[in-house]
Amino acid sequence: MKTKSGTLDLKNSKLGYQLLIPASILIFAISIFPLLRGIGLGFMRYSIRRANAATFNGLDNFIQLLQDKEFYSTLGFSFFYAFAVVIISYVMGMCFALLLNRDIKFRGFFRAMILIPWIIPPVVASTNWTWLLNDQLGFINLVLRQWGLIDKPILFLADPILARITVCFTGAWKSFPFMTIVLLSGLQGIPDELYEAASIDGAGFFRAFRHITVPMLKPVTTISTVLMFIWTFNNFENIYLLTKGGPANATFILPILSYYTAFFRSQLGYASAISTLMLVVLLFMALFYMRALQGETKPKGGKKA
Repeated sequence: MKTKSGTLDLKNSKLGYQLLIPASILIFAISIFPLLRGIGLGFMRYSIRRANAATFNGLDNFIQLLQDKEFYSTLGFSFFYAFAVVIISYVMGMCFALLLNRDIKFRGFFRAMILIPWIIPPVVASTNWTWLLNDQLGFINLVLRQWGLIDKPILFLADPILARITVCFTGAWKSFPFMTIVLLSGLQGIPDELYEAASIDGAGFFRAFRHITVPMLKPVTTISTVLMFIWTFNNFENIYLLTKGGPANATFILPILSYYTAFFRSQLGYASAISTLMLVVLLFMALFYMRALQGETKPKGGKKA
């Protein structure tokens, strides 16, 4: 026989599920349905110019994609770009986190200022970088010329190799504040007694960093780097606003390739196939993230229940 409190809990539970229905419908309408629609378009021959002439072509788009050299080169640079941004952001974030973890004057002010690259709108950041890197009137080239370090302008955004390096560093500049804050929070969770014991044993900064800081930051490092890889791999605006994928498609990554294929080449079905394969890559990374998260949160020692 149910008690009065048990009946009340059951009614509250039903009411909670009923209240979730409008939000669930909205999420399905603006998120899940477009996702399923996009995956479905990957199995169709669909052009924006002839939207009424869409036909089902099975796996033809995916077969053609797996034979496309442009796709493989773009996929390779997408991985290179994501890994480069993560590595540079991690190194910069670690350096600033170690500095901001010390007892220095105006520490709160510097902690707030470090967030500026992260919170500044991508359009504003890209516009400023375009002006700084301009080969004729750019601030960087003007300063290097005045100092006599270069004889002719450096084509940061016009040379394919330099453009790839440039977008990696600008992407890292935009992302490193997040890594700084995450690592700083991890550093603050390390007991000071460990460093004091290491100092008594004669360990210097680098030995303490290697044997205490790095192992203690492993959970934070794993989660933050995997998350940043997923965000960077799926990022569109940082490169598009700076180079639009140029010069000569040198800075194409998968989101930009999909965008160009859909709206400039009018091959919406083929672009959907690109996005679907990109989704598969991100799902694998998300699976790796979940496994890494479980590994870091699982208690060590003992037997499974």
